Amino acid sequence: MSVQELKERYVYAVSRLLPHKMREDISAELDTLIEDMLEERCQDRPAEEKDLRVVLAELGSPSEMANHYSPDKDKCLIGPPYFSAYKYVLRIVFLAVTGGMLLAGGITMVMDNWQKTKIFYEYLADLAGWMGSIIMGLVFAFGFVTLIFAFFQRKGISLEDINGSWENLPPVPVKQERIGKGETIAGVCLSVAFLIVFLIVPQILCVIVNQGGQKVSIPILNAQTVRSVWFLLIGMVIFGVGRDLFGYFEGRYTRRLAVVTGIADLLSFICFFFFLNTPGLVNTDIIPAIDSLFQGKDMFIAKVITGFPGVFLLVMALILVLDFGTNLYKAMKYDR
Repeated sequence: MSVQELKERYVYAVSRLLPHKMREDISAELDTLIEDMLEERCQDRPAEEKDLRVVLAELGSPSEMANHYSPDKDKCLIGPPYFSAYKYVLRIVFLAVTGGMLLAGGITMVMDNWQKTKIFYEYLADLAGWMGSIIMGLVFAFGFVTLIFAFFQRKGISLEDINGSWENLPPVPVKQERIGKGETIAGVCLSVAFLIVFLIVPQILCVIVNQGGQKVSIPILNAQTVRSVWFLLIGMVIFGVGRDLFGYFEGRYTRRLAVVTGIADLLSFICFFFFLNTPGLVNTDIIPAIDSLFQGKDMFIAKVITGFPGVFLLVMALILVLDFGTNLYKAMKYDR
């Protein structure tokens, strides 16, 4: 193979890996570079193929050389300084998703099977479906976390505001003010379980009545209506999970965490408010079922069940206020 042909092959192999608009300029630049290196090596004698191969070996393979010229050479899906944080978050979310789905799946299997008798292979089918749901949940969690950190990488969003730069390092927290991994996992786990119960198996929120000598479960919520506003439930869970993960990276109770908690809790409450006020959310069959079950007795419990949206909204408001109040109290106490 002639020196000229080998050089042309190398230049082409490099340029074809680059954006089209760069190829002509890079090819000319690389051709000049190779000629200069050959001239320096060979001095006054004609260049031979072995001389060119030595030069090309110094330059590197075509992919290495193309990476040198590429405008994306320093870009990757998730790299420093995000990769360590990405692994931490992924580990927490995986543990939480698994725990939440195990919890919700266990509740579902108990509610679906406590009044039924099934043969062995039906239980195996339920178990297989349960495990499949966990795997799908983990895949979704992996994709969601990866997309978030890829966005941070692409936009160059700094994590120093959370982790602290070397010039503004956060103080070492004492034991009482630390936020541990277990607390974060528990919070995310409950959020995931909440999402699964309401979005996937809302029928487990039900009233058991006796109809014709048989026990029948009457769902409190209309499953079709619940799933029609899925984005409100997911939004609520995202705000909750984001609050828990921010607290984990903050590592201690601070005023900044209290502000983030307040905003996240408010947004979660707004999502839940609109969800519970969705027309047709409550199953219309629940009122006659309640009447036949209590028959004028225990009216307080009957009112609580029939007034489910308002009661649950009040309970959720109290939980969120308590959550914010606790974070604010600890922030005022420890963040000095």
